[in-house]
Amino acid sequence: MKLKDIIKNLEYKRIYNLNNPEVNGIAYDSRKVKENFIFVALKGTSFDGHHFINDAISRGAKVILVNKKSAVLPSDVGEIVVENTRDALHVIAAEFYGHPSKKLKVVGITGTNGKTTTSFIIKHILETYGNKCGLIGTISYQIGERAISSTNTTPESLDIQKLFSDMVEEGCNWAVMEVSSHGIAQGRISKLHFDTGIFTNIASHEHLDYHKSFKNYLETKLKFFSHYLKESEKKRKVGIINIDDHYAGHFIKCLKNNRIEYITYGRKNADVRVVEYLMKKDGNYLVVETKGTKVNFYTQLQGLGNIYNVLAGISFGISENIPVEILKNSLASISSVSGRFESVNEGQNFDVIVDYAHTHHALSNLLQSIKELHPRRIILVFGCGGDRDRTKRPLMGNIAVKMADIVFITSDNPRSEDPWDIIKDIEKGVPFYLRNKYVAIVDRREAIKEAISIAREGDCVVIAGKGHETFQILKNTVVPFDDREEARKAIREIGK
Repeated sequence: MKLKDIIKNLEYKRIYNLNNPEVNGIAYDSRKVKENFIFVALKGTSFDGHHFINDAISRGAKVILVNKKSAVLPSDVGEIVVENTRDALHVIAAEFYGHPSKKLKVVGITGTNGKTTTSFIIKHILETYGNKCGLIGTISYQIGERAISSTNTTPESLDIQKLFSDMVEEGCNWAVMEVSSHGIAQGRISKLHFDTGIFTNIASHEHLDYHKSFKNYLETKLKFFSHYLKESEKKRKVGIINIDDHYAGHFIKCLKNNRIEYITYGRKNADVRVVEYLMKKDGNYLVVETKGTKVNFYTQLQGLGNIYNVLAGISFGISENIPVEILKNSLASISSVSGRFESVNEGQNFDVIVDYAHTHHALSNLLQSIKELHPRRIILVFGCGGDRDRTKRPLMGNIAVKMADIVFITSDNPRSEDPWDIIKDIEKGVPFYLRNKYVAIVDRREAIKEAISIAREGDCVVIAGKGHETFQILKNTVVPFDDREEARKAIREIGK
């Protein structure tokens, strides 16, 4: 593709030594540059792409996109100076890949908790109805049946455009994606054209290390609807809102103001309302009412959170006029989502549940769900991530000791922080009269092993925080670690 066609809609300050070469690709990582590439120098929190310009040129870059002029460049390398290289990347990526989101029907799911499971539910519903789907999310990126390891919940705009382009090439007609607050704030979803936006819920203590205040976090989530869904060039645009969430009114007002069609779901005055539900060990049973008609649903997905995730899926299905029987069959056949209320079974006489819950809201919902299954005792293993919002740590500590019978506070991706400092923050939320309910064991493997060792028939061991993750981040080192595998090993070693 010729350079002039890629940059035709790009706003720039200056151009140096530019001709009109054939462009073979675009990269923002100099290590991925090949012959006749455009290299976009992004400035992040840890790295500045401007420091890697020479490396990109040595690998074959013929055009450099920067926010400040370089000192000296080879005569055969052009340079484009823009105000913001990240914004420029959004524009040229969409042009290079031919705006693939216009050729797909696109569902974006945002919220603090439930994005991953909701995305899997919707993908499964669509596939049950005969569609071929792609998915972009926390666990993996999927193009039909092909899965690619995920790097970010919402990747950079260039990567999204490439994934969407691959989906189109492989015959997908739908794309379902999780939309993170970082992805919205950094404009990674710019130049995407959404058909449907889904709001799951919002927690007051999440990503405040990045957004600095809850107000900023809320406004970022709202921006997905007020800007990105609003600006979509799709003819019909729909917002699907969890009306039971405390902040649902903000999202409904936003959709009304922007004249976007919307559907609500929940337990109170919702368009799609759960009238009754029963949580059992084999799954959730729901009676759902919409437009005056009640329908029975069953899903193997367990837990209170999954009642809302399933309702979001049903609401989406109704908005797309998918027959009720298809919805019922699809929800009954989806078995589990990796690291989300996932059972570990090695033949032991007690339950082991691994879940990604890493906010106080998610932990509370998880433990309440476990309580409704009536275990003899709840034995909880959890920690909090390092270099992340510290304000939620005591909140999680408070919930843990109040809702579980025995608690092991441990490490969870401490990153650059001392794990003991994180544990001390968690301990601040523990009332003095409940301090005998927990033990701090910094080694997560040992904490899991100890929890398994004390479990007895009828107990439920809950391992929260990491879910599907297969690693631990210690300082600058990433080491293999999987809660599910550690639980299995502990069960086998102890012989339970």
